[in-house]
Amino acid sequence: MPDPLLPQGLVTASEAYLDGLFGPGAGHRHTRFLARLSNPHLREDLHRCHQRQADGRLLSVEENYLLGMCVLYATHCPEPAGMFARTLLHLGVDGDKLLEAVARLAMWIGPIPAAGAVARLQHALDDYTEHGIDSMRAWFPGPDPLRRPADHTGGVTSHA
Repeated sequence: MPDPLLPQGLVTASEAYLDGLFGPGAGHRHTRFLARLSNPHLREDLHRCHQRQADGRLLSVEENYLLGMCVLYATHCPEPAGMFARTLLHLGVDGDKLLEAVARLAMWIGPIPAAGAVARLQHALDDYTEHGIDSMRAWFPGPDPLRRPADHTGGVTSHA
């Protein structure tokens, strides 16, 4: 059932973006996840974030998620940061690159908080390595497993 408080064109664009990253139906499943948020303005803001992320003219999707992951770890939001890390792995970004980016946060937030962020990131990497795209089910509720789109390998490279 469409959210009557949100512009449907925005929701449709958001869902199409997520379907392109995570496979058919992922966008609708994520919309159901967002529907759990009681504030319609926050739901709309998050759909607008997807719309902005889809614009790869100046930043690629991967660069956007890497930037977001680092900011979220730096601001002590490890759960969404971990999901961004899993997304990057799903998109084929090397786990070592993620670890290096978060370790470099030490230059701005100090080595102790950066070490904590790396530990949380390592957990997300291990979870994705063990469970693959299913490690992201919290953002994509539904009875069926997510299906990987044909153009994303979801491969994970070494991060040990």
